[in-house]
Amino acid sequence: MVANKDQKVHLRIPEMLDEAQALLKEPVDHDKPFTLIAGERRAYNANQIFRNPQWRKIDKTGAMRIHPDDAEELGLVAGDQVICDSGYANIKVDIMIDDTMRRRVVALPHGYAITYDNGEEVGPALNRLMPSTHCDPFSRTPSHKYTPVSLAKA
Repeated sequence: MVANKDQKVHLRIPEMLDEAQALLKEPVDHDKPFTLIAGERRAYNANQIFRNPQWRKIDKTGAMRIHPDDAEELGLVAGDQVICDSGYANIKVDIMIDDTMRRRVVALPHGYAITYDNGEEVGPALNRLMPSTHCDPFSRTPSHKYTPVSLAKA
């Protein structure tokens, strides 16, 4: 099934390596000092499931995980809300202080921000933060795992 003469799978794809190297040269946007990892899996968000939000026993609002030092620097305590701004759009989210996070990296789960029974959205609407231009150059998949953002107390 492998079409290469040496019968090996060739994993070196020069175009992909060039793109990976380009990431190292990306300038740091000091107006957006945090990197958002969007689409994180958690205990109660397997999919974009339409079910009663009360089903979630914990993390009902899909809180943003943030390192304690970053939270302190921003004057935040657990349960505060922040405005997460990608430069394209912004959303208001609750925060959860988590010492397992790296400094300047924050995370939000996927599968929230649906309306249930004609109610209000519950949780972060991640796709609103991503312009269609912020995507993988090969698959055109939005770059949910690497989005520069700024945070401000709501």
